Amino acid sequence: MRTAFAALAVVLSGLVSTPAAWADHTRYGPVLTIDPESARTLMQRGGVAPVDLRPEDEFRAGRLPGARSLPLATLATHLDALPAANVLILYGDDGVERVLPAYHLIRPRRTGAVYVLEGGFAGWARLGYPLER
Repeated sequence: MRTAFAALAVVLSGLVSTPAAWADHTRYGPVLTIDPESARTLMQRGGVAPVDLRPEDEFRAGRLPGARSLPLATLATHLDALPAANVLILYGDDGVERVLPAYHLIRPRRTGAVYVLEGGFAGWARLGYPLER
């Protein structure tokens, strides 16, 4: 019995320390994320469209190669401008949480894969991966 309580305590402590992005799953379902290394590999193979959800001025200052700008603030009225690529990689400035509303708006409307870039633009740049300006 004591072992069962100990196991339950471990599970509950994990739930309490769950990041916000994971906590959102209970409301909307799973969010598919992709690390920068895997995203870069997919992009090199082709058929992948990065979608920059940051404000336009940040997009102009630097972006992932081949990215299209669809600022989060206006995304709902510009869904028809989403790239036709089979795989979309959504990213914001530095994390997953701010991009979740866009993910949940786009995902049900797509037949292809939709990912959120872990670490966002900052994570990509921090690894020294190529940027367009």
